[in-house]
Amino acid sequence: MLQTSYLVVGRGHIGLATAVYLSNQGYTVYLFSRRSSILAQTKTIHSIGAVSPGSYPVAACSNNIYELMALNGGRLPQNLVICCRGQDIEPYARILAEYINPQMNILVFCASRFAGRVFCKVLQRLGIAKEQLPAVADVNNTPFVSRGNTEDQIRISTLSNKFFVAAQNRTMTTRIVTAYQAVFSNLCPAASVLEINLNKVNDIIHLPLLLVSLARWESGEDYNLYHNLGSRTVGLIDHLDRDRIAVGEALGILNLIDIKSHYQIAYGTTGSSLYEHMQQVGAYSSTTLCNPHHRYLVEDLPYGCFPLQVLARLAGVETPFLDSCITIGNKFLDIPLEWTAEFLELDRHQLSQELY
Repeated sequence: MLQTSYLVVGRGHIGLATAVYLSNQGYTVYLFSRRSSILAQTKTIHSIGAVSPGSYPVAACSNNIYELMALNGGRLPQNLVICCRGQDIEPYARILAEYINPQMNILVFCASRFAGRVFCKVLQRLGIAKEQLPAVADVNNTPFVSRGNTEDQIRISTLSNKFFVAAQNRTMTTRIVTAYQAVFSNLCPAASVLEINLNKVNDIIHLPLLLVSLARWESGEDYNLYHNLGSRTVGLIDHLDRDRIAVGEALGILNLIDIKSHYQIAYGTTGSSLYEHMQQVGAYSSTTLCNPHHRYLVEDLPYGCFPLQVLARLAGVETPFLDSCITIGNKFLDIPLEWTAEFLELDRHQLSQELY
């Protein structure tokens, strides 16, 4: 069946960019966010970046799921794109659970590891049987680089050359690719969900950069942590990435994308060193921090690096640099790290079964 409408969940910069990208292609877009206010019909989002510049209509924007359903014939669109942080995936799953059906195709744009798995686990704990779950797919990267300026304005700097996707099994992965590839031509299937989650690298890039500038971050200074980036700092990123690759190898994932290859595949950068590749990502020139609760720490540590450490423990791999980053970063966060092996329902046997 031809898909003509989409529900975008989350109103951060990725949610706004996704709404623009879909609207630009002529689809009807509904935008849902827990943080939106009253129902706003035919809302306009302004895009000022190099990709899809212009103003684009959104059929409706609301924090009330009933209102959006009423405007779409009393049901949700069959294709949902969830764009959120790790800490938001559980609340959104609880909100959407009542309206989920097995035919839905849900794409999760979330930098956190195992976001799709957590979404499914919450649905199951709310009474949805495993065989009645929709296809829920994680991605290793977003399809574009974007930055929000205001709640109604977005800058999409560039498209990723490729981003990879995997759902609960091979059949559902194929279904997701079929549902979304016409919309996102840069979407490619991955071998498994485990591979996708090991190939997420936002935390690998962000956490070392933040740790070397914690004094500025803690003071609330508005600064660009990529400005005057030095080779030694880039070396810290490389060390953390080696720990990630070691975890993958111990779990039988031998074709992980290293951090340098990530830049090359996603953004077409070139060069012999990671430092050279990072210098070529233009979007970094406008990436500033001014919020002591910035996602580079409050999302990437508990929902990125910590689940990676959970995998390392299951694999029996020593990850000294990863452990150090988590120890130092958590002293500044001082919050419980909740995505444990027990919460994620992960064990070594379970992981081997997911290598489809």
